[in-house]
Amino acid sequence: MTTDRALPYSETAASFFTRVRAELDSREWRSAARTIEDHWDHFALTEPQVLLDAFTALPSEAFIETPSRLIEVDYLRYVASGAAPHTFRRRFNPAADAPTPDLPLRDRLFGITSRVAAHRSAGRIADAVADAVEARRVLDTADADETAELRTALPHLTIHWAQALDVGDSPLAANEYEQTCAAAVATGQPRIARRAAASLAWMHAEQGRIHNARTWLDRATGFDVAIDRYDVPLLLAEALIAVDGLDTEKARRHLAAADQFVAGEYWAASLWLHALLSTSPEDIIITETLMTRETRRHVSRAVEPGAHRRQVALARWTLRVRRGTLQTPGGDDDRIPSAIAAERAYRQGRFADAQTVVSRLPKDDLPPRLGAAVLLIAAASDLRLGRRDQAVDAFHRAHDMIQHEGLSMVFATIDACALKELAEASGLSVDSAVLQFLHDSTDDPRPAMPSLSRRERQVLALLASGMSNNEMAETLFITVNTLKSTVRNLYKKLGVHDRAEASDLAHRLGLDDGA
Repeated sequence: MTTDRALPYSETAASFFTRVRAELDSREWRSAARTIEDHWDHFALTEPQVLLDAFTALPSEAFIETPSRLIEVDYLRYVASGAAPHTFRRRFNPAADAPTPDLPLRDRLFGITSRVAAHRSAGRIADAVADAVEARRVLDTADADETAELRTALPHLTIHWAQALDVGDSPLAANEYEQTCAAAVATGQPRIARRAAASLAWMHAEQGRIHNARTWLDRATGFDVAIDRYDVPLLLAEALIAVDGLDTEKARRHLAAADQFVAGEYWAASLWLHALLSTSPEDIIITETLMTRETRRHVSRAVEPGAHRRQVALARWTLRVRRGTLQTPGGDDDRIPSAIAAERAYRQGRFADAQTVVSRLPKDDLPPRLGAAVLLIAAASDLRLGRRDQAVDAFHRAHDMIQHEGLSMVFATIDACALKELAEASGLSVDSAVLQFLHDSTDDPRPAMPSLSRRERQVLALLASGMSNNEMAETLFITVNTLKSTVRNLYKKLGVHDRAEASDLAHRLGLDDGA
């Protein structure tokens, strides 16, 4: 394969390409191939075109001997075109389509990695995760000598496995990123190390583990080799941490910097941050338009289980809270939809329903961001149901978690009125900046009191107490028939159909059996 293409290279790239051509002119194509491999990390993320030109200058024998080089050429072609790495698609290659055990380890791993990239590109996240797990198994069971020969190339492969596991919400993702970062550092490849560390920073920031996120941000920025679009997770992590600290100006700067580049695997994460920063009607409209456009562009990824669908759900949840028009979430009955359903019930004043949903969630196993939100919903719901001790206990736990990780934005899960009441009841302070940032106290989810007579109010309160009809009649010194007539009129005024609905409304109105 030859090329006469002449493109403007940097001085370093031009020197590299001149060396490759000189080795080829000396009929030393194997030496040229080794030179290309040695310079992969230096140019793959900064000047992929020079690597592509060097590869395509190799003779056909180089690709017959090592089929995985075709995959590298395909990858560089897509990166050089300005496309995001996840759009990379492989051409036919025996190593990719059937990486049998008799193939060299290099070809097997490149083949499986090619499949991982193809599955991610097509939105087949579960298949990508399965292949990433298989690739790691093949590597871990390989001969030590074969593995040593791939020492330099491995970080370029494992970063793809980590990203597939990340998008698939696999618990193995963090460890894969950590191993990638360590291997890249050991082989002197700071760009790959920075990418892995930045991705880990985002993972921890999203979960609300801010201390861990800051640690990995420091490691990522310690590799002083900024790599444009591959820094998107780093910029998003910085933005989310700023949002949590209510520094919206700083958050907007980082998000704007991320938006300059192709978001790649982080398009849904970017949507969520835009939603978090939508603090005006105009912002909400713009973000909703952006969400419609991006979910249509990435429709297969938006519906597949994994990080994308979860982050789109978070973005929609946030926008609905901003608008005050929560709707029932779609998707499986997993933690995020359950938390959304709990908040929806709380915002609609159905406190008992909110508490029921919350009670089913394993609060001790939730990441800090979601765990603190669930505890706040539980605390506010208990407060409205008159369960003061339980409310204070849940609020203490949520407050400690928020303060420890610096997740001030999570206080927005409940209304400002409930937040103030809980803070006073528990003797804990909430920064005034938090209260100013949250909704006005007028968004108290308790509805306005209908026009009820004194007797009707008494009956409504007793309905909520769980008394039988005979007990209520005896308490009010009236006959059971009079009670039933009052209850019928009460249901009509309230627009409810049974005792359960009336009881729930009594709690929403702040009534109890002592009213």
